[in-house]
Amino acid sequence: MATLQDIADVVGVSTVTVSKVLRGKVKGSWPRSAAQVKRIHQVADELGYRVDWRARALKNKRTQMIGILSTDKPETRTHDQQMLDGLIATLGEAGYHLVFVRIRKGARGRDFADARFDGLVIDYHIESEELEMIHQAKLPAVIINAPATPGTLSVMPDHRLAGALAARHALQLGHRRLGFIQASGSEQIRWPNHMVNMWREGIDAELRDAGISGGIVDLSPQTDEIAGEGGYLSMLREVLSSEDRPTFLIGNNPYRTVECTLQQLASLGLSCPDDLSVLSMGDEGSLRWCQPTVSSIRLPYATLGKTAAQVLLRQIEEGASGQDEELILEEKPGLVVRDSTRRAPEQVRTAR
Repeated sequence: MATLQDIADVVGVSTVTVSKVLRGKVKGSWPRSAAQVKRIHQVADELGYRVDWRARALKNKRTQMIGILSTDKPETRTHDQQMLDGLIATLGEAGYHLVFVRIRKGARGRDFADARFDGLVIDYHIESEELEMIHQAKLPAVIINAPATPGTLSVMPDHRLAGALAARHALQLGHRRLGFIQASGSEQIRWPNHMVNMWREGIDAELRDAGISGGIVDLSPQTDEIAGEGGYLSMLREVLSSEDRPTFLIGNNPYRTVECTLQQLASLGLSCPDDLSVLSMGDEGSLRWCQPTVSSIRLPYATLGKTAAQVLLRQIEEGASGQDEELILEEKPGLVVRDSTRRAPEQVRTAR
């Protein structure tokens, strides 16, 4: 098996230089050093060099493992793919591996403090009782896509701006009555609501600035059913049959926008965007293939993953933990206009 010394002998540099290059500590800013970095990687590949992670872990007293946490609850087991891509790429460049960890019922902080992980990524689904267990571990950690808690840093997009962008788009199209499609009451109990609350704050602020009072109605069905009594179909039938019905609907995620809203309108004899406009909070590829294609607010989840990884790596390098700063991404949410949003009917624009 090839060693650092073998590579150093071929390239004509020290083993220290080879080690730094292969650990990503030397990027090659100048042409000469860039060529040297490239040569070291080339020789390492030719000689079949492989990192001895066990030896490195013993020397550095690190496992190069980062845990991303979820719980036994089914609704906490999903992670945004763009966010994961940002995390994995950034941690990988620094030589770390991301490991998915399920928090067992009755787990304690010591379960994470047994030298398995150098740091933790805490998903926004994790709730207060689980956070307390994590705090006991006293490991570098970052909460992703949620407000900070005492002793833990967090990184998230500007969700209030995202809500404001949705409302601003509706107002610019002449809509004065908006509906905000949310989860059912039972689902709201199971999931943290911070994102929805911040979106709603942004929507409210934009309506206030436009001098509109009571311009939004929250739409939440009694059950999780897409169709049927108590479900989304029943809720939409009731709301859209009212005299002062919304003309612009905002869904709180792509699934709820398409499955629970857009597809149910046909059952009510309505069409989008002729009868009403529809917009999704959050963007994904499926929205481009719907009929009509769905307008959305794109949230910078790839940057979120990258930034969270950088924050965590900085804590690991500095040996810091126990901070509770809330970082809002510099990259802003963006409006994606597609076919599902259209100018409000003339009678709506002139009547209000």
